[in-house]
Amino acid sequence: MKQIKFFTLFFLLFLSTTVFAQVSYNTFVASIMNQVSADSVYKFERHLCGDTVCMIGGSPYTISTRHYAQTGNIKASQYIYEKFLSYGLSPWYQNITSTDINVLAKKTGTKYPNQYVIICAHYDDMPSGTTAPGADDNASGTVCVLEAARLLKNVNLPYTIIFAAWDEEERGLYGSTAYADSAYNRGDSIIAVLNFDMIAYDGNNDGALDVNTNTASMPLANEYAQIVSLYQPTLVPQVTTSLNGGSDHQPFQQKGYKAILAIEDNSDFTPYYHTVNDNYLSLNKPYFVKMIKAGIAALVTIAGDYKITINHTPLSTGPSTAPRIATAVIKSSYRLGMGSNVPRLYYKVNNGSFNYLTPSYTNLDTVKFTIPGQVIGTTVKYYIAAQDSAGSLVATLPSGGSGVNPPGTTAPTTTFEYQVANVNIINIGNGTSSSNYPFTTYWMDGRTQMLYLASEINADNPNATGYISKLGFNVVSNSSQAMSGFTVKMQITSATSLTGWVTSGWTTCYSGTYTVPGTGIQYIDMQTPLQYAGTGNLLVEVCYDNSSYTSYSPVYATSNAGKTWGYYTDNSSGCTMTSGAAQTLRPNISLYLTTSTGTSNQTVGLPTKFDMKQNYPNPFNPVTKINYEIPKASFVTLKVFDILGREVASLVNGNMEAGYYAYDFDASTLSSGAYIYKITAGTFEKTMRMMVIK
Repeated sequence: MKQIKFFTLFFLLFLSTTVFAQVSYNTFVASIMNQVSADSVYKFERHLCGDTVCMIGGSPYTISTRHYAQTGNIKASQYIYEKFLSYGLSPWYQNITSTDINVLAKKTGTKYPNQYVIICAHYDDMPSGTTAPGADDNASGTVCVLEAARLLKNVNLPYTIIFAAWDEEERGLYGSTAYADSAYNRGDSIIAVLNFDMIAYDGNNDGALDVNTNTASMPLANEYAQIVSLYQPTLVPQVTTSLNGGSDHQPFQQKGYKAILAIEDNSDFTPYYHTVNDNYLSLNKPYFVKMIKAGIAALVTIAGDYKITINHTPLSTGPSTAPRIATAVIKSSYRLGMGSNVPRLYYKVNNGSFNYLTPSYTNLDTVKFTIPGQVIGTTVKYYIAAQDSAGSLVATLPSGGSGVNPPGTTAPTTTFEYQVANVNIINIGNGTSSSNYPFTTYWMDGRTQMLYLASEINADNPNATGYISKLGFNVVSNSSQAMSGFTVKMQITSATSLTGWVTSGWTTCYSGTYTVPGTGIQYIDMQTPLQYAGTGNLLVEVCYDNSSYTSYSPVYATSNAGKTWGYYTDNSSGCTMTSGAAQTLRPNISLYLTTSTGTSNQTVGLPTKFDMKQNYPNPFNPVTKINYEIPKASFVTLKVFDILGREVASLVNGNMEAGYYAYDFDASTLSSGAYIYKITAGTFEKTMRMMVIK
């Protein structure tokens, strides 16, 4: 990987709230993936990094270095060429200069021979000199390309596959740039570029990997992440738009092609980078094999077009007790199942078992399902499933389910959910831009004030009244940075624009720590909900005070001058910063307004019962959120115990007023494993299980 000393943040286009499932589980894909041989992988790796002698041109040779100026790099290109040739492919060299030589091979598609999927990596290495093993950087990615060629030599797929080993990436992406330029000038149709660079180091054994992307390639990156989760569930893909360095996917992105990079976790990066110690013994070999399996599963899925795409806008929480209509548009290049194998919607009420529905309406690729009406206080969870007519391909939305004939009999781990409750959800802003605010965690300190007019609130829902119990932002990509001193304040105001910081009139609705948990709309549960009576403008402040930084968690935003005032910097005083400036973008928000049920004399907007929710995320490392509800003033304890029943943390121990609460539990001092957390409030007790993975 070529190191570049700057931070890059790509500004992404708005993604609709419609959810897309691009990946379908396929037994054929799994069978190819499972033919990945650890012995084959390790042999290729040892040959390329000079750990053992190999045969090149019929003679033994040890590749002790692959630096561009050394003979070993030319020998490495010959080794790759001869491997392609031994698989019955017809390889060729792309000679760019006397030292810059790409090695390529092609497997022609049966249906779309002139449309290409490229699997690639660079084979050159650093540092200069006679010893530069480059086991991780980047023999590991090259091995993925070789293993893919070995397994697919006799497999016919609809799209043409290009197996590519680039040269002189370390000098400045020279090899891949030359190919991308020539492909662009030829007018090549490249539907996907899968680049692998440094895929063999996992120091903490958490299975994390980064999937780096740009705006245009975000669908491909999300698709790749789904494939990883579906076929190698112990790996943890993290889609990111920031890359502290460069690699061979970027020249393709610059030419308008969809391209992504699969690479080890940037926060758990090999300490042997660009040194003579980047050798075979430094690698995490089980992780390495899993990364190659995931890469080959993605290659076969994309080149084989093994997809069923389900487009669906999730049903929202609201007070309606009438039947709900869930609409889905289902597309695939394969014929969908019919008869008893038509698409299904599975749903369950509260904690019951799943029931299924067949379409109540069908028109070409559009289907509708009618979920029976439910009473106030009900939670409905559901997912959608479809399969091909051959019963070999199945997709669920959300993804992760399986089972065919009929489709989707095994539920995904995550489902859609809505409540039949006296709440109103208000969404303001549908812009196409990305804003660093309010989670500006590439800096240590951030403060943002955002103004939303009553006319905007009422335009989305003219009956918008109640207590703002949750505040949501539509997250583009999330950083792992926990925000300390994180505070959300709100107030109702007559102001119609912001010309500086507002310093009075605030209600503190949340105070503690917060980590953006994922992408899409992420809600922050207010500890003290703010009442909105249907009139007045809403002013929101989000701020934090850290002593470290990682990267931004950008959110979708709309251009709206005069409505946002913000500032971020390092080593300042967080929420009391006085510097600031007007921002042209205002983050889109989602307001969760809890209203009265009319069935009790409890305070409007307060909980109706004691409860504690499953922590999220779970498993986690190191911070997770525990939400709980107190319907009346009580003495509350919240404690964490190890599996032997020993108390390891006391989180809450005191009198608390009625309300909704969220506790961000930091398990940095705990070891990996299962733990129990327990809440006690008066006579109420509840115990749940959490998992720490480090």
